[in-house]
Amino acid sequence: MRALQTITITLLALFPLPSPALLTTLLAARPFMTSLSSSSSSSVFRGVNLGPTLSPHHTSVASRFATAPALTLVLSSGSSTRRMILDSIPLDYKVHVSPVDERGVGVELREEGSKESARKLVEMLAAIKRGGVLEDLEAGRVEGVEGGCVVLTADQVVTHPDLGILEKPLNLSEASTFMSAYASTPSVTTVGSVMLTHFPSLRSSLRTFEATVLFDGPKLTADLEGEGPNLLDRLVESGAPVMHCAGGLMVENPLVREFVVGVEGGEDAVLGLARTSVLECVEEIMGVV
Repeated sequence: MRALQTITITLLALFPLPSPALLTTLLAARPFMTSLSSSSSSSVFRGVNLGPTLSPHHTSVASRFATAPALTLVLSSGSSTRRMILDSIPLDYKVHVSPVDERGVGVELREEGSKESARKLVEMLAAIKRGGVLEDLEAGRVEGVEGGCVVLTADQVVTHPDLGILEKPLNLSEASTFMSAYASTPSVTTVGSVMLTHFPSLRSSLRTFEATVLFDGPKLTADLEGEGPNLLDRLVESGAPVMHCAGGLMVENPLVREFVVGVEGGEDAVLGLARTSVLECVEEIMGVV
């Protein structure tokens, strides 16, 4: 319990919340907890360009981490795209999701709606998410982890010039509003964060990253306003998890890629985890454990 108290104090010092009691409330409200094994990427990701080939230095960092004794990487995310990105590095990992009520924090940052506010928000949420996993580690609730481990938490939002900060759509109506905004102002920016924390030392490293998605506005507008099922209808019908993606943005999906002109900053960043940012954090963590 003493370690958990230290975690909470550290989080509040680095990422101030509306009240010291809020973190405890968020952790207590976790709706579920799962432990999964690393799995291969789905065919939906075929043709996705994750960006430039990793440099020899970053490849060496990944290799050194993979062979580090008694260091398990714990991914605190149920995102299939984040798993795909870690597989591509490659890094072995366990998945342990310990979610919190993300919309319960950062209300003022959301209202401000700026890109700087978005960066602060994703940093705050990555820090809060790690608190839940560290609590589970402290209580022995993370399967397959013995000795030291490194917890990876991440968050992502989309920023739009007209709508401000966009998160996972609350309903289909909001998802439709997002897509209409992408058609009218076809340049949007994703803002993401990744935080790595060593347990039990609690040493952490944090990075934020951005990417810009350029849509074919006229083509998307024609699709959304035309007769018959539009893009959102087709995504929902196909079972695509559009409601679980920040901004309803799924550039990896072939149905969406038809309307994407280009991506600046790397598709790995758009998909929620910039590989170079992950490995920069890995290198920092390895230097202190």
